[in-house]
Amino acid sequence: MANHRTLILLLFTALVGCFASADSAPTAAKPAAQELTPPSELALMMRAMAIHADSVKAAVKRDGELPPYPKAFKNLLEAEPTKGMHIDPITFPTFGKDYQLKLDRLYKVKKGERTQAYNALVQSCANCHGTHCPGPLMRIKKMYVATE
Repeated sequence: MANHRTLILLLFTALVGCFASADSAPTAAKPAAQELTPPSELALMMRAMAIHADSVKAAVKRDGELPPYPKAFKNLLEAEPTKGMHIDPITFPTFGKDYQLKLDRLYKVKKGERTQAYNALVQSCANCHGTHCPGPLMRIKKMYVATE
């Protein structure tokens, strides 16, 4: 019987010790508030370009009307990039102009040619992001419209 009391007393002591050490343990430091810098002008424009592409893709798939021409994309080459991001002064303007030409073409072609023109526009995005900022490539690859 004494062995049982000793065992119970040891278990009780261990249990109390666990709770006491949990209460007195130093608390983990709260994560510091993450200081997020607002997205750059170029990053915001790229997000708008992706939203526009999604709208165009839906219109092309249903053979409907395209969304309004995005005049703001004419400022692509002047948009301020994210701080610390290297934008090559030779290739970025080349890719940017190609995108703008493909965008203009998309809005000028006949409905029957829109899938090809849209996919060429998406390819211009993939070409640029293959060289600059490859992060969005997975999303870009999902933008293509399947051709038969």
